[in-house]
Amino acid sequence: MNHRFLIAAAIVSVAAPASAQPAKAQAETLFRQGRDFMTAGKYDQACAAFESSQKLDPATTTQLNLAACREKNGQLATAWGVFVDVERQLRGDNDDKSKQLAQVAQQKAAALEPRLSKLTIKVPKEHRVSGLEVLRDADAVDQGAWDAPLPIDGGTITITARAPGHDPWTGKVTVKNEGDTQTIEVPALAEAKVVVAPAPPVDKPDEPEEAPPVSHTMPIAFSAGAVVLLGGALGFELWGESTYDQAKKEPDPAKQDSLWSSANTKRYVSEGMLGAGVACAGVAVWMWLRHPAETEKVAVTPLAAPGLAGLALDGRF
Repeated sequence: MNHRFLIAAAIVSVAAPASAQPAKAQAETLFRQGRDFMTAGKYDQACAAFESSQKLDPATTTQLNLAACREKNGQLATAWGVFVDVERQLRGDNDDKSKQLAQVAQQKAAALEPRLSKLTIKVPKEHRVSGLEVLRDADAVDQGAWDAPLPIDGGTITITARAPGHDPWTGKVTVKNEGDTQTIEVPALAEAKVVVAPAPPVDKPDEPEEAPPVSHTMPIAFSAGAVVLLGGALGFELWGESTYDQAKKEPDPAKQDSLWSSANTKRYVSEGMLGAGVACAGVAVWMWLRHPAETEKVAVTPLAAPGLAGLALDGRF
């Protein structure tokens, strides 16, 4: 059992350094590339190489080279921050190498500090609404850093202020790479306008169609026609009765037959006119009671024929 444990421990102790070797090798390669880029004046590429090397295998010497690269690239505030960070990390170390590196970092930071550009983001107290957040480019600025002149790399910086229930505000300020001092003030944020969505349309019930104007022309015409026809029927009836009485008194048979025939004709006309008068009276009553729109297509045509007199109705009933 002891032999197996020793073998397993040996495997673990050998395997751990082996797995770390590729990262260290990559870090060293990137570090050398960074030095070559620095020599060639390609500071952007050099800084990227030093930063990647530091992530793979953190080392104080890599940090110092990265800080020097940032300084060459015009990023004075970033370089100063790295030098200060290195000096702080090595402050408690007592070995000669650490003391020497800490001294280098301290001297570099002290030399850079007077050259730094600074930006003050001023946020008046009366503008500090609940939930206010201030951003410098994409980075949130802590409330403790408001109103303080802080080192910053040169360039155009976007300041954004936002808070719940308020419209966001955005401002820009341009800072020189070296020795510049700028201030930007966050204004009072306007309260956001509440947009009320329009209410959906309400379907209104169909309004009843307006009744067409009532016309009394046709009912009056039929009423008048009924009066005329009934009056005519009465006249012909009386006329026929008179002719019939004459026929009964006439001694001449030929004239008597003629009077009988004339009396009968007058009675037929009277009966026809009576029927037509009754019909007109009925139509007139119907027209007075029906909806006016239903009488629009009724046509009246006079009707006359031997032994027949009246009116013809053409339409929808």
